[in-house]
Amino acid sequence: MPRAIGYFRAVGFPVEAHPVDWRTRGDDDALRPFYTLGDGLRRTDTAVREWAGLAVGRFTGRTSELFPAP
Repeated sequence: MPRAIGYFRAVGFPVEAHPVDWRTRGDDDALRPFYTLGDGLRRTDTAVREWAGLAVGRFTGRTSELFPAP
């Protein structure tokens, strides 16, 4: 979501965040182990991909913020 917000703002399109695909239940999931190793690796892959996308977007000038706020 932050990456999309940054890209929209960079081209002057006002956007309001409305997340709909929750992957966690908040603080309750912070210390809960994954059911399988594969599940943990999938979630880690998703997180790393988003963080890399944020960094690449910032360093290539597609967005003016590393982590755009809502």
